[in-house]
Amino acid sequence: MHNTPTQLLALTMLALFAMPSFADDQPSWRAHYLANAGVMVSRGDTKILFDPFFRSDYGIYDRVPVATEAALFKGEPPWDGIDAVFISHHHGDHFDPAVVMSFLRAWPTVELFGPQQAITALLALQEQPDTTLSSRLHGIALERDSAAAQLTMKGLQIEAVRVAHSGWPERHAHVENIVFRVTLDNVTTVMHLGDADSDSQHYEPHSSFWQGRTTNLALPPVWLFLTDMGRAILHKYIGADHSIGIHVDTSVADEKEHRPPELEGLDLFTRPGETRSK
Repeated sequence: MHNTPTQLLALTMLALFAMPSFADDQPSWRAHYLANAGVMVSRGDTKILFDPFFRSDYGIYDRVPVATEAALFKGEPPWDGIDAVFISHHHGDHFDPAVVMSFLRAWPTVELFGPQQAITALLALQEQPDTTLSSRLHGIALERDSAAAQLTMKGLQIEAVRVAHSGWPERHAHVENIVFRVTLDNVTTVMHLGDADSDSQHYEPHSSFWQGRTTNLALPPVWLFLTDMGRAILHKYIGADHSIGIHVDTSVADEKEHRPPELEGLDLFTRPGETRSK
């Protein structure tokens, strides 16, 4: 039996649609854990860092391994081709201005986004004004409950809201804790919550923001998993396809079967160097 030209064309089109595309072979996202709240998220060649360089561990958190930080500075795979750095807030277990400044000087194509408090600390390190470097520092100046900030750069769509730091209002009420929602290549959206508080009153004013885009990967601090209100926030407001807990202290075992009951079944980053992908 011979196929007609029309039948051959139809068969060819069916074969083309059945073939997996290059994009189908790639993970939607890959997350590399640095330590504490430090994570690199990538999609293909697009790579971003959250809270990667800090020096304080307060005796209970992991620090970025020396070898890993050295590889970041050298741009060794998988740490090559970083596009942007995001700082959630100016606390010593998330951000060391001197180390961050050294990294920015080593890699003049990297952009940095963070709260104005962090940007002010970076600018204070300049002995002489460096307009080229300063132009790569993007400060997010937000009051509590104010509308989300929106910024763009090549390959990234960046949205940010200010959510009170854990312990508010008794502690850290002045800290500009920024929740970043970043979309990579118009495809994959990741959210890093820094040290966001677990009271729903901080999230309700931003209801339209949370609902405005689907988050593929959320990186919330572990305490949001530990209370009914925190879990409700993750479900009602964040609504991510997948969440990985960060800011986990070193007393939590790497093995899931050895964790305390309240952490059973959770996906947590507990060991620097581990990865996830989807």
